[in-house]
Amino acid sequence: MVWEKMSVKGLEMRVPSWAVLLLVVTVWTQLAAAGDVERAALTKQLDQLFDAPAWRNAQWGVMILDLDTSEVLYQRQADKAFMPASNLKLYTTAVALKTLGNNYRFETKIYINGPIQKNGTLGGDIIVVGSGDPSISGRYNPDLPTTGILRQWANAIRAAGIRRIEGAIIGDDDCFDDRPRAGTWQLDYYQEWYAAESSGLAINENCWDVTLTPAKAIGEKARLHVLLPTKYVTFRNEVVTTAPTGQPEADLDIEIQRPLDNNIVTLRGAIPADHAPYKLWGSVHNGTLWSVTLLREELERQGVRVSGGALDIDSLPDKQKRLRRDTWRLIYTHVSPPLWQLVAIVNKPSQNFYADQLLKTLGFVKYGQGSFEGGERVVREFLGSAGIDTTSLRMADGSGLSRQNLVDPQMTVRLLAFMAWQPEGKAFYESLPIAGVDGTLRKRMKGTPAEGKVHAKTGYIGRVRCLSGYATTRDRHPVAFSMMVNNYTVDTKLANDTQDSATLLLMQFSEGPKSIADDEPVTATASPVITKTDYTMEQSARALRGDSDPGGLEVFRENP
Repeated sequence: MVWEKMSVKGLEMRVPSWAVLLLVVTVWTQLAAAGDVERAALTKQLDQLFDAPAWRNAQWGVMILDLDTSEVLYQRQADKAFMPASNLKLYTTAVALKTLGNNYRFETKIYINGPIQKNGTLGGDIIVVGSGDPSISGRYNPDLPTTGILRQWANAIRAAGIRRIEGAIIGDDDCFDDRPRAGTWQLDYYQEWYAAESSGLAINENCWDVTLTPAKAIGEKARLHVLLPTKYVTFRNEVVTTAPTGQPEADLDIEIQRPLDNNIVTLRGAIPADHAPYKLWGSVHNGTLWSVTLLREELERQGVRVSGGALDIDSLPDKQKRLRRDTWRLIYTHVSPPLWQLVAIVNKPSQNFYADQLLKTLGFVKYGQGSFEGGERVVREFLGSAGIDTTSLRMADGSGLSRQNLVDPQMTVRLLAFMAWQPEGKAFYESLPIAGVDGTLRKRMKGTPAEGKVHAKTGYIGRVRCLSGYATTRDRHPVAFSMMVNNYTVDTKLANDTQDSATLLLMQFSEGPKSIADDEPVTATASPVITKTDYTMEQSARALRGDSDPGGLEVFRENP
């Protein structure tokens, strides 16, 4: 028989080895049993939240995974397909970081295709070649709004010695297909900023910007200041000045109307006489033509005459002959911020345009197919290579705006778990909204133990509310979680509160005893101050105004 030394409270003794093994097994069995009890308590309380009467006609899909032990702490319909809304951006951004790299940069190049005469006349065209860059706007440098970027481009053309252009300003967007939006978006989305068209060449996120200021007299039309001066968009101002309300910063209900195939924008609503200047923005049709029109107008402001106007490359009847690339000469390159910065814009304020541009970019870079379908192919293949089942995956766009998008909570958690151990995982994690701090979670879970500690992506379209990301248990175990609810008919605030309460329960969870008061019923009360504006910010041009503003902070200073 083999004997082992064993010390108990300082007393050393010799015992048979089988007795030591029995003691170890007994201790581990007791710990496992305690863990089972605590998991059962967590399950019971989470079930109380998701089985509440308010959800009797809705569907919840949930999965919670301990990233240290790979144990599933809780699951409910985790393998069923759900509409993810903006949780789809987790897929777009994760695969973009892994495929393109944290420091990938877009390049937009300006070429000429003719000689420059001594008098400064260009005997040809200016061609602006896009690469799908979503970031040509004033977001990243407070001293360089969108108008400043256009001035840089015009200055580069003038620096080449050009004072007159016999040809046109041509926008080359051939890196992407000519399908500017998913065909399954709701018709009433298209005029809004959150449904901006994707295009291989885009400026100011394919959005116009205006500021409304009350008129001097009640009943008169508000003053309209266009922040990107252009004739490309025609504004019909029907916003009326009304009596003061004493709330100069209140949100306003301004209706935006624009037909699908033109750029005549009608603004309707009211602005109180004591209201501060109010900025809003909306989408344009044909982002490529919009971009080169803005450049042509800036050139003409700087005294450079353009004889041939501004053209989308697809409108050229002699495209192949006119655009022989062996005759082109590069005169300027605009370089985007690194991808890790762009991904933060996708996830924190939930910027749809960026996400759609990234998905098409994936298809273009990998397969020369700059389309939603090409991007979905890259995502599907990437997930498969990571060992993630893609049975439920359907991507009609990169943003989650389409109701034809489908994922499941299990697949989402597996993606989060995979990214947690990747070199790009830090950039991915830091791109997510932080509870009570920033992005679409800045008002949720504020003043709770989750504040500053939960990084998660929200998702909202009508009757869909999702929250997926990372948290830490009381035992300091990192967990990945996904909570998706579809087809509910109660106020979305209750979905917020249910998800927030579940997140707090998760953070309180411990394998040790008495982590949760098992005899107390749980109700969803985590976020009592959330307003409708907060949970519709992924669809509202009025919420997160600073975060979502394409023009940059400088345009606020230009307001009258």
